[in-house]
Amino acid sequence: MDRAAVDERIIAHLGFARAVASRSIDPRCRGTDREELIAWGVYGLVQAARRFSGDRGAPFGAYAARRVRGQVLDALRARDPLTRTERRAFREQQKVSEDLPQPYVEISLDRLAELGEADLPAPSNVRRAIDPRWRLVATHLRRLTPVERRVVVLSYARGLTLKEIGQRVSLSESGVCRVRGRALRKLRAALSEPRDEAA
Repeated sequence: MDRAAVDERIIAHLGFARAVASRSIDPRCRGTDREELIAWGVYGLVQAARRFSGDRGAPFGAYAARRVRGQVLDALRARDPLTRTERRAFREQQKVSEDLPQPYVEISLDRLAELGEADLPAPSNVRRAIDPRWRLVATHLRRLTPVERRVVVLSYARGLTLKEIGQRVSLSESGVCRVRGRALRKLRAALSEPRDEAA
């Protein structure tokens, strides 16, 4: 197929490609992220127009739709900090954890700090041990931004998935993953700082 015919096919299917790409993206993804992913979808259309031969019996629209969706998914995977194998293992772990009862009670950090210092009666056959780093963790959690703190609490205290957290904080799964990673790096850095424990 000559260059003019390819260009004509691309122009004729631009709206179609944008629609297919939009349907492949989470509706909460907005702004430049969304436009960038749609642009990747249009790039998939360009590839489809150049490679389509039509001798296999499939219509161009069906072939182009697959290429557009595939290109959007490739762009999303490139943003994911986990490899495909790690992501699969993470999802399997989520499925297992969803079947387990949640062993927590939602409680504020201030109340937990109070309980950590309170002289609560413990069963006589169990020795109660409080990790001395807990107070420091609670202090540094308060220093995170509100969205970082919320993501950490929803992830580790509530056990929600990235998708569920994203719905609550209006971020995509990859956005939640990035916020959580940033928060954990801050906490690790704060906890690894040398401290004067003589007090």
